[in-house]
Amino acid sequence: MIFMLFAVAIAALFFVGSLILLGLGQHLGLRYRKRSGTEGTGGLATVEGAIFGLMGLLLAFTISGALQRFDDRRQLVIQEATAATTAYDRLDLFGENDAHRLQSSLKEYIRARADLYRMAHDFLLLQRAEDFSDQQEKKLLELKNQLWDAAAAACSQPNYRPACGLSLPALNSLFEVARQRAGAAEKHPPQIIYFMLFGLGLGCSLLAGFGMAASAGRSWIHMVIFAGTLTVALYIVTDMEYPRLGLIRIESFDHFLADAYDQMQ
Repeated sequence: MIFMLFAVAIAALFFVGSLILLGLGQHLGLRYRKRSGTEGTGGLATVEGAIFGLMGLLLAFTISGALQRFDDRRQLVIQEATAATTAYDRLDLFGENDAHRLQSSLKEYIRARADLYRMAHDFLLLQRAEDFSDQQEKKLLELKNQLWDAAAAACSQPNYRPACGLSLPALNSLFEVARQRAGAAEKHPPQIIYFMLFGLGLGCSLLAGFGMAASAGRSWIHMVIFAGTLTVALYIVTDMEYPRLGLIRIESFDHFLADAYDQMQ
């Protein structure tokens, strides 16, 4: 809820600011034309084009990066599900009793992993990070340590060495993907990028309004569409960076981990 309120508030602030600067830019443009005439605007198009081009380039790279990170997070969900299935199958190489005990521990760990992302969590505004359940993360750490210690203890038996050579790397890969998912949740562009997008967007609004001074009338349709387009683009960039808090979500991929758990017999 905190993230949605923050994102909507920033978007509304940008939209209103863009409209105000469009009107201010047109007012300044009309005054400039009255003082200097139409000939005085020569060469300004070069400056406007450079700034609009920079805005477009920055926005394109930011959207591209956000899409890549969004896709990486989805791929990590699939990787964790695959790693969980592989680890479960390889634990079956141990003796019947040990295999059943280790597989039960793994199932409990996977269920806790799935529950972690199903639980409601919020947004830490100052840290710009998702706030997952501390209690659930502590439980996951305990289950992970119990599973690893149990597997390592079973490997002390000489007849389990071939099984350990396959099972321990599989468990390590599973835990590694979990760490990668935690890191991906905190992987975002530098904060200065958002300030640049916000500032350049408002600057482009001022220049667009200045250019609209060539027309004596004020077209609210053009002004609203221009401000609205920039606002939606900036909101989408922000929303994709937090795919479990905003409107664009990756929960549809969580079923892969749940399916992996259901397939464990």
